[in-house]
Amino acid sequence: MARLSFAVSRDSPCMRPAPSSPNSPTARSRLSPTELTAAAVMADLAVGVVLIAKLTPFAYLTTVLGGIPFAVLALRHRRQVVTVAFWIAVILTFLLAGFSSATQVLVMAVFGAVSGRAYKAGWSRTRTAFTAIAVGWTLVSGLSVGILTLFSGFRRLNLDVAATQWEGSSKALDRIGLGSVARTFDPVVTWSIENWYLAIPLGQLLFSVVVVLLIGRIGKPTVQRVDRSVRQGEGPKVPQDLVDKVIEGEGLTIVTGPNGAGKSTLLRAVANERPELLGTNNGVAWIGQRPDSQIVGARVQDDLVWGIDPMPSEAAVSKVLDLVGLAGFHRRETDTLSGGEQQRLAVAAALLREPTMILSDETTAMLDPEGRQLLRETLSRIASTGTAVVHASHLEADVQLGGRRIHVGPK
Repeated sequence: MARLSFAVSRDSPCMRPAPSSPNSPTARSRLSPTELTAAAVMADLAVGVVLIAKLTPFAYLTTVLGGIPFAVLALRHRRQVVTVAFWIAVILTFLLAGFSSATQVLVMAVFGAVSGRAYKAGWSRTRTAFTAIAVGWTLVSGLSVGILTLFSGFRRLNLDVAATQWEGSSKALDRIGLGSVARTFDPVVTWSIENWYLAIPLGQLLFSVVVVLLIGRIGKPTVQRVDRSVRQGEGPKVPQDLVDKVIEGEGLTIVTGPNGAGKSTLLRAVANERPELLGTNNGVAWIGQRPDSQIVGARVQDDLVWGIDPMPSEAAVSKVLDLVGLAGFHRRETDTLSGGEQQRLAVAAALLREPTMILSDETTAMLDPEGRQLLRETLSRIASTGTAVVHASHLEADVQLGGRRIHVGPK
């Protein structure tokens, strides 16, 4: 797992930027890492639905399921997040499954996004249906007809595929004694292929009505349940004055409290003060309690410099290794390190980014007694050099390290 940090101003005790206008270009366009992750995950879900649907005889009905991720995004996030998810899903699907599947994702995105916005605004089912049909059908049919008009070779290919598919379906119906049904639809299919510029909009209009009705019946309850589950998983809100109290501290701050009291939640709230700058130098670094999950390089030096631009000098690497008690470990393989050594390596990697603050979340919890003591000494030594260290722990020995104490939960 990559170590993350976010830049802060050394001149601002609260480490918060001046509030920006919601109409500024930055506020309108820049996505936070959380938003970008949500867009990517939901887009992948939609693409997965399309790819699985290609193996079923009811592929287009899965548009209802594929629309749910976009509805959740529209319900919980701003338009830019939905737009990014849309482009991720459409491009991925086009590359993996071709034009028709990409068109299906387009339908999912449009109907899902409109439905999510409608649920958020409290629209009636009728208004939601008419809006989804007006926006979705117009966009999808216009784009489909436009592309097939501009690219004649592509149009001929798709129409030939449609004719071949119907021929196979017609033969299958004939074999099972339903040849009369096939012969009934033969003229309809022939007319549709010859007059594709009319058949496509008419077919997509009928399909849009069916999808809207199904989304209203199935999608809305599902989206609401997903939204409730996500909200329950967000945990309690941290009071801003408590976040400010942590941010304004200098030296060593110990966040105490029993397990489950909210110590990690408080540290995350501090980190979320500037989520859009995660990963930059001269910021606030996060170190977690599982040392093995924080290793990304095969050797110590590779792990230390991973993701840092420009590349740190050999002298800078040696300095941080000396500070955490790992002098001469440059070429050691990371999988040969003990848990305590891995945790101190995580501290060294954070220090190499010259952080203003280090957030240490139960970093001594998974170590043996000797490893804990060495890490405590390391954190105290770092705090004495001018870098603020916030160490969350339920261990009494950690509480006795000194510095400020902030208690979370019942005493």
